[in-house]
Amino acid sequence: MMLKSIICLLPKNLVLLILLTVASIPTQAQDIDGVSSFVVGGVSMNIPKSNKLLIYSGMSPTDNVKALLVLPNFKVHKYITLTPGYTYVNVDLDNGGRIEEHQFLGMATLAVALAKNWTLADRNMYFHRFRTGGDLSFYRNRPGITHKTQLFKKQASVFLQDEVYLSLNGGQFTRNRIILGADLKLFKWLTPQVMCMYQSDKVTGNKILAWLVLTVPLENFGVFK
Repeated sequence: MMLKSIICLLPKNLVLLILLTVASIPTQAQDIDGVSSFVVGGVSMNIPKSNKLLIYSGMSPTDNVKALLVLPNFKVHKYITLTPGYTYVNVDLDNGGRIEEHQFLGMATLAVALAKNWTLADRNMYFHRFRTGGDLSFYRNRPGITHKTQLFKKQASVFLQDEVYLSLNGGQFTRNRIILGADLKLFKWLTPQVMCMYQSDKVTGNKILAWLVLTVPLENFGVFK
């Protein structure tokens, strides 16, 4: 009954978006090789000329991963945003060892409004991993659609995306992710986001990735205004 009540609160087109996503994800238990969870927290802030800076740190209790991410966003056009970025990753191994990895990325995102409260976006990324044993480079493409709405009288958005990885070392498509997520402007000082990903990878198999991202929007308090 509780689930039915929540569904009734959602816009009909939003319910359809969620149902289409669920239908596209395989449900057979033998198809899933593992489940990973990630918890990320950070801040966003305005920087000069209507640009934005995001800084996050996070961890995975299931995969023993810790990470630090810095993402400046530069809005160069009404439809285009450029985002260079850096990630430091630390992985604790079961044998007591440790792997450190530096990741550099460059993103260009094209976003176009389709209709009222609907946006179509396509994120293109060059992704380079500096790691022991050899560097890896990928081209990642993530088209998706976002719907802005209200939930419990709070501003919210729901998005559906599909991301493919093309290995620039081997020239093959190595990974695909189907992503369903939502964020909610819960308080002036906190915007939580949740994401569920179905990941198909040629090396690691098929996994479910669950993400919780907590952002403190410092721009709401006039920081660096």
